[in-house]
Amino acid sequence: MDDALEEDAEMSFGYDIGPLRASQVDRAYAVMQAVMPGLAIERWRGAVGTIFERNRFTVATDRQGYVRGMLLARLCDHPFAGRLFDVPIFIVVSPLHEDGIARELFGLVKQRALDARCVYMRFWTLGTDDWDKIADEAFRDRWDHGLVYRL
Repeated sequence: MDDALEEDAEMSFGYDIGPLRASQVDRAYAVMQAVMPGLAIERWRGAVGTIFERNRFTVATDRQGYVRGMLLARLCDHPFAGRLFDVPIFIVVSPLHEDGIARELFGLVKQRALDARCVYMRFWTLGTDDWDKIADEAFRDRWDHGLVYRL
C-alpha cells in the first residue's frame, strides 16, 4: 500500500477530536497513566473537574469511545519567546493509528498557535513525576525544557 493510500486508510477509521467531556475523564486518566503512573486519580479528577478545565484538554477518541490521544495547550506570554503556545501534554496511545492521530493533533494545535499569532510552540518533555510543574509559572517561564517549534 503506498503512503497516500495508507494515510487515507488510517483516517478513514474516524477519530473524534474535541474538548475533554465529563464522560471521558476516567478514560483520559488511563492515557495519562501511560506517562505519569504516579498521578492519583483523585488529583486528575480535581484538575479536570470543571468544564473550564476540561476545555483546556483536547482528546482524540475512537469509535468505541476510548481516548487514543490527548493534549493540553495554552497560550501564554513567555519572558523570552513572547506569545507562546505552550503544550505541556501531548500523548498518543493507539495500537493501530498512532502516526495519524499524532498528525491530526499536531495540525490542530499548530493551527491554534497560528490563529493566536504565536511565533513558537513548545512541547514539554515531562517526566513521570512532573504533574505539579504544569501549574508552576516559574517552570513554565524557563526556556530550558521541551522541544521548541518555530512557526
